[in-house]
Amino acid sequence: MKTRALPNFLSLFILMLVAACAQIPSPPGPDATATQVVVTATNFVPTATVISSTEPAPTGEPSATATIPPISESQFIAYVQDGQLLVTDVTNGVKGGTGQYTVAGESDQVSDVVWSPSAEFVAFVSGAKGESHIFYIFALGQSSPTDLGSGSSPAWSPDSQSIAYVGGTYPDNNIWITTIDNPAPRQLTFDTNYAWGRPAFAPGGGFLIVAGADRYNMGAQGNTNFTLESLVLDGSGTRMPLPGATPYEGGRLPYDLRFSPDGSKLAFSTSFHLSACASPGAYYVSNADGSNRQELVSPSLKPAIDANTEHYHLGLSYGWNSTSNALIAAGDVVDCNMNSPTTGQSVAGPQMSVLGLDGSESLIIPGTFYGISMDRTGTMIAAAHYKGFQDLNPMVELYSAQTGQLLLTLGPGRLPEFQP
Repeated sequence: MKTRALPNFLSLFILMLVAACAQIPSPPGPDATATQVVVTATNFVPTATVISSTEPAPTGEPSATATIPPISESQFIAYVQDGQLLVTDVTNGVKGGTGQYTVAGESDQVSDVVWSPSAEFVAFVSGAKGESHIFYIFALGQSSPTDLGSGSSPAWSPDSQSIAYVGGTYPDNNIWITTIDNPAPRQLTFDTNYAWGRPAFAPGGGFLIVAGADRYNMGAQGNTNFTLESLVLDGSGTRMPLPGATPYEGGRLPYDLRFSPDGSKLAFSTSFHLSACASPGAYYVSNADGSNRQELVSPSLKPAIDANTEHYHLGLSYGWNSTSNALIAAGDVVDCNMNSPTTGQSVAGPQMSVLGLDGSESLIIPGTFYGISMDRTGTMIAAAHYKGFQDLNPMVELYSAQTGQLLLTLGPGRLPEFQP
């Protein structure tokens, strides 16, 4: 890390999302992007009231010389714009100073963004040099990126001093770990011809949760079987299924494995490739030990999901809410019946919903979204808003988590992630 002084103030839309979701539903209608759906009650309830609101809340003017308040009072957001990593002050939903932390041709073409639990650092993946490299920056001041070496799918340790990631040379990828100060990569698994999802540190930091599969047992589009396992950090490669975990059969590896903010729950999404049109996706939440795994489905979308008519659910982006009792999840139901007049089109959604772990749905915001995140106070939801699945120039937007109202547009960008 180069410096940590006070400041003066992610790459194309994940192409494999488009490939994985080759359904290409029709873009939402013109009023879908301007209409918010909100509930009238404060608790999770399955019914919603529709309102229209096209005017965002006042955003204020960017500050050229913002002074960073304490982390507990300030709120920053990291995102990717034109391949560069930006961090913007959005305290109280007002756009403040923005800093760019990447350099064209050296650390840009960013495809992944992850804040450290300490809320000080951002790890990101850059493809600027052809091979994916993991970098990190001190996000609260002037900082130049530190290159941690080749790898992908970074995950921070609870103390924000180490990063676990997927490294090695294809097809023999493995799980690695390195400290951020004086980087010293260490290999933790030693499998050949293996693929891995994103690792996640257990809340106590004593081991990793991982999911992997032998490539010989994977379909061409990634379909496989996996079980969530614990992986020790001593370099012995020892891993075993989580005590309560059961095998998941017929899905892609989880690349978004995340613990809830309170560490009590574990979530991931997965999908299954059926055809060029159909890659049904789902969200799952379990206890921290893998037990009591349940699928979360939007109550407003569920009636439209029907495998018999080839109406399939898409779900590829989610974030935890701040109180660990709900996911904010993107959803869509697409008609994949090749004999249907609406083949390839949405029959319900697309939308972003707040899905309670009790099966309820408290907020629905129409539109196509990816890269979903909630701020630590539970008042704002950030997402990249696409005009449709073919849109390569989405807008990073902030919404009220209570009403669904558009609060602030940060401009073109992808992969927004609130500072924890």
